[in-house]
Amino acid sequence: MAPVDPYGLVGQVLDGQFRVDAAVGEGGFSIVYRGHHLGLDEPVAIKCLKLQGQLGSALVEAFVRRFRDESRIHYKLSQESLHVARTIAAGTAMSPVTQGLVPYMVLEWLDGFTLSEQLRARRERGERGRSLAEIVRLLDPVAEAMASAHALGVVHRDLNPSNIFLASQPTGGFRPKVMDFGVAKIVSDHALALGPRAATMGQIRMFTPAYGAPEQFDHTLGEVGPAADVYAFALLVVELLRDQPAITGEHLGEFLEKATDEARRPTPRALGVAVGDRVEALFADALSTHPARRPQDMGALWGALKHAMQEDDASRPASPSAPPQGPRTFKGTLIIGGPQPQAQRSSRPPGLGSTMPMMASPVAPSTPPLPRDPFVDAYGSTAGSGEARDGASPLAATAGSHVFVPSSPPPPMFEQGTTSAARARAPVPAVAKRGGGAPIAIILVCVAVAIVAAALVAWKLLSSRSTPGAPPVAARLSSGTPRA
Repeated sequence: MAPVDPYGLVGQVLDGQFRVDAAVGEGGFSIVYRGHHLGLDEPVAIKCLKLQGQLGSALVEAFVRRFRDESRIHYKLSQESLHVARTIAAGTAMSPVTQGLVPYMVLEWLDGFTLSEQLRARRERGERGRSLAEIVRLLDPVAEAMASAHALGVVHRDLNPSNIFLASQPTGGFRPKVMDFGVAKIVSDHALALGPRAATMGQIRMFTPAYGAPEQFDHTLGEVGPAADVYAFALLVVELLRDQPAITGEHLGEFLEKATDEARRPTPRALGVAVGDRVEALFADALSTHPARRPQDMGALWGALKHAMQEDDASRPASPSAPPQGPRTFKGTLIIGGPQPQAQRSSRPPGLGSTMPMMASPVAPSTPPLPRDPFVDAYGSTAGSGEARDGASPLAATAGSHVFVPSSPPPPMFEQGTTSAARARAPVPAVAKRGGGAPIAIILVCVAVAIVAAALVAWKLLSSRSTPGAPPVAARLSSGTPRA
């Protein structure tokens, strides 16, 4: 159902350039119209102050003054940060219905939705939180805008998901914008040059109880300052971590009790969200009931949160299943079998880096599987890589009959930490050959031939001695008689 137009402004042209087209939103103290800037031919938002008739004249004057100062705050803050909704103009219009003056401000028109609407949609879809890194990326512009406001001496005092608008961008995605500084408190009068009346803006307490800081409920706990925004922003981050409000209640007294209970603070771990130790400690400070214990402004909170996340990441132990980084080096002597055909050359097993290429030797079907390689067991070169099966050594499963044999001391080529270039220049260690069947057969044949020749010579000598009338062997050798 579209909001009603209580002032009858639809169709009017304000200040000769802002046409009021339709009422699009309504709150407790304001109504928002969609309008059109006739000079720029662009859509605009026109926010008008809406007051209850039973308010006294003093309160009406205070609200009118606050509304006009809100437009000035928005204008000055939007000059400092692109993440604050920009104010274009402000003025007063005559209502044809009430015959009274209606203060208004003209702001940039934003297409999109509020963070509160996004959270509600996520809960309806059953989504359960997002990572802290994702939240930091989402809220970075909001933190920057609030840090700028704090630097200028402005406290929002009502920072909650309804006041963060996710404006759609032509190129896709959304840009968060901070809205509604209507209940802002000026803690540094000279910063925005609003004059002496700025001091009276903090006398009316207006805030959302679910995001209110303890000092906003009980002024005896401290003054309302930037630390109140820090508290609300920390609650917002916790809500995004779980897609559920950090503090819930049925009435104002219940919110007051939960906000001021020192024993039960709504930190991430207290609400079942797993975070690092340093992040948890930071939220414990940011959500303290004592304003002095919190980071004192948004810039301090956001910088401390990013630093805590980095420290938690650095202290987190590395996963044991993570693959080793960089080339691996080994200590041992590589024993290689006989030369094999080029087609049987295997790929290099994972983790071997730039060591010598390995030739896959064919293994007969009846050859029993090799035992586990003690070198691989000791150094775990490819354990867990998925290359080996049935308990066999990973290297044996990949490289056939080639194994690493530990050596003590290790050859210089395989010293731990040796670079690939150094190993390439190092001399190749001696290689022992195995399975030399052909050389052994030749040796055996030669020995057999020698034995046969020696036997023939001996037999001839013996037979010559037994021949009658034959001269002695020495005599025959000394004479010139040709030898048999």
